[in-house]
Amino acid sequence: MKLTVHLVKPVLLLVFIVLFSSCRSYNHSSDFQLQNEIWGEKDSNEKKTIYITGTKPIDSVDVNALRFDFDRIETDKYPDSIKVFARVYDTLGHFVTNMANPYKKNKDIEYFKTVDEWLGKFYNIRHVKIDTFHVREYGAGDSIPYSLVLSVDYSGSMSGVKNTIFEGTELFISLKMKYDNIALTSFNKELDIKVPMMSDSHKILTIYRNKRNNNFGYFSAVNDAVANCITMFKDTPEDVPRVLVIFSDGDDNYSKSKLGSLVDSAKKYKIHIFTVAFGYSLDDNLKFLANYTGGKFYKARSKEELISVFRDIYMSLRYYYLITYHPPKYWGYHKVLATVHTPEMKDTLKADGWYDPSDMYKDPGGSFDRMIFFDFDSAVVKTESYPIIDELVDQLLSHPKLKYEIQGHTDNIGPKKNKQEYNIKLSEARAKAVFDELVKRGVPDNKLRWRGFGMSEPIATNDTEEGRAKNRRTKFVIMAR
Repeated sequence: MKLTVHLVKPVLLLVFIVLFSSCRSYNHSSDFQLQNEIWGEKDSNEKKTIYITGTKPIDSVDVNALRFDFDRIETDKYPDSIKVFARVYDTLGHFVTNMANPYKKNKDIEYFKTVDEWLGKFYNIRHVKIDTFHVREYGAGDSIPYSLVLSVDYSGSMSGVKNTIFEGTELFISLKMKYDNIALTSFNKELDIKVPMMSDSHKILTIYRNKRNNNFGYFSAVNDAVANCITMFKDTPEDVPRVLVIFSDGDDNYSKSKLGSLVDSAKKYKIHIFTVAFGYSLDDNLKFLANYTGGKFYKARSKEELISVFRDIYMSLRYYYLITYHPPKYWGYHKVLATVHTPEMKDTLKADGWYDPSDMYKDPGGSFDRMIFFDFDSAVVKTESYPIIDELVDQLLSHPKLKYEIQGHTDNIGPKKNKQEYNIKLSEARAKAVFDELVKRGVPDNKLRWRGFGMSEPIATNDTEEGRAKNRRTKFVIMAR
């Protein structure tokens, strides 16, 4: 295995949308009093969450009391490369430094030992060893500026936690570095920009304190707030990575924006969404946004934990080990496992995570194409298309509610007489052949239907071979997710 260091100079643009959505009534309990009551008796078997609070070098910690995890995985450049943001830390929340270039002290030790992937979640799972990967440490010595936008849900029931919101927002302002830019917004059914983006901490704090009590309301449009804040990236440099952080209980009673469209927009503008579930929360949508945009999901059950999450987010964007590699091509579920070891460790540290570069995030009605190969004038799926069929099978088996319509499309080649009818029948036969291959591998037939459109819906010119090749396609429309 070749272990090298990939030196990069990321300039991250961070947009924090803090959506403390609490549309369901908590009887306006003071701060997090009621939340502490709700979560006071946590599962005794639940592993304690450790939040990053500071740093320590590798030569000053007990290596047998360390943890290793993935903070997030970015797929912006898939299938060319994958970025894994990893952390090594102790039980007191100290990020462990000096384990990779340019900050590594002991050049003779390669701490990061292996990276492996497993493709597929339920069907035809296979292992791929990553022979070459690169690790680069980021820390205080890296001048990484951020642009931060905090957006707080000001729906009616938020009055009981206003002081916590104010305290948390001021903490974020205090954590900003010299070159960071911060904008502060709030929302109920509409977005309210309280402080436009700027870098002067004193000015930001002054303006915020003057406006922070304005515009509380009764509705919560979480998705719409995310959509509106995404538009704030349009005038930023395209090559600057961006992060959006959402604080919410996940309860949305006003939005028109759909989750799939939000992920589409986030991917378009390369925005990574962090989500923090607040209190007695609805987590599924928050996890969805984080998982499909290369972000991270948090859970905060008290005022103290929320403040710790604030600090952890900021610290995790300052201190991390960036693992990059060329991934195997598979448009579906990837599980990643990495290991860390030092000569003094009794056990090897392991971290795992997953990513999915497929189109599973799309809303019903959304579609994607896959190149399924057939011989000329044939409706028999060629064996080189089986890996694509396997990807589709795994997706359908991994998502119980997922349903596809399989659509066959052709170019305009065919007999002069009845050309359209000929291509309709051929496209129907090919769509049915894909249907049969999926069912043969265990997909319930009630999750699928098939149709043929012949040459009626070209996506490119039929005047060139290149254009005709694009028109000979199998399209999958998401009927339910």
